[in-house]
Amino acid sequence: MPGERVNFYSQSLLPIRLEGIFDIPEGDPPYPGCILCHPHPIGGGSMDVPLLATVARALSAAGWACLRFNFRGVGRSSGESTGGINEVEDVEGADRWLREREDIDGEDVSLAGWSFGAWVGLRRAIEKKDCRRLALISPPLIGFDFFSFLGEQPLSFSTQVFIVSGEMDQFSTRERLQELAGKLHAELSTIAGGDHFLFGRENEVAESIVRHWKLPGSPGDGVKHPPAQTR
Repeated sequence: MPGERVNFYSQSLLPIRLEGIFDIPEGDPPYPGCILCHPHPIGGGSMDVPLLATVARALSAAGWACLRFNFRGVGRSSGESTGGINEVEDVEGADRWLREREDIDGEDVSLAGWSFGAWVGLRRAIEKKDCRRLALISPPLIGFDFFSFLGEQPLSFSTQVFIVSGEMDQFSTRERLQELAGKLHAELSTIAGGDHFLFGRENEVAESIVRHWKLPGSPGDGVKHPPAQTR
């Protein structure tokens, strides 16, 4: 069944109303939650891109309640895009909406972001330090200065971080990905033959995130909700 169309507000001084799609798993609540952040709108990024829809379905089938949403100025979300400057407020609004729901375990909220969404989501996760797990899909490390805010030294960061990227990503290299993984104490996985856009590789990306988050002994292990039917 399709996800529920929802609306909520960015944590902004401006009244920015955001649209989202909320997928709820089968089983009894409370559910662990996950926020999904889309790629840059200048390249057509939105909550409706196939990769995010696939990740949402896979995580929902594994027991997570997933909220994917459009950043400000995208689709029916109000406001104007700021190129990532203020979009962290949108992620904060999504996080607050999710944690305030009675059917969500507010102590178990994770985040996955693709490209631009990985950058914005990581900034929010580092700032608030309350994200249980973080998946960075195709973080852009060449031609952009997105991740310079991390500095040179490894971070004191308790969030479980997973990075997945195409082997032939146009906006990264293996060396730069390894450097980022080292700073974040993250596990790195590459999709053989995949590029930055991962067209046709959506299922592999989604399965790698579910597999990593459900590893024995990881914070995601032991989710007790019966799996939902794949939609």
